[in-house]
Amino acid sequence: MAALDTLAEHLGVRADRLTAFSSYDEGQLARLDTLLTGAMSAEDEQFEAGLEEALRFVPRPLRPAAKKILFGGSRG
Repeated sequence: MAALDTLAEHLGVRADRLTAFSSYDEGQLARLDTLLTGAMSAEDEQFEAGLEEALRFVPRPLRPAAKKILFGGSRG
């Protein structure tokens, strides 16, 4: 089942851990995968926005160092 393998990959688990979903057809699994990846992306965006908002409470001279800590130096 390709859709089950794709779902497992997106969830970061082995496909055999999702045997409970083996009775679902490819379309249902693809829909579940779409919903889950959308929810995970939205969660990531909200988390990042929360970190950005939290920086408002860091004194301005310390913000570059705080950004480096929070975001791993990937931002300026």
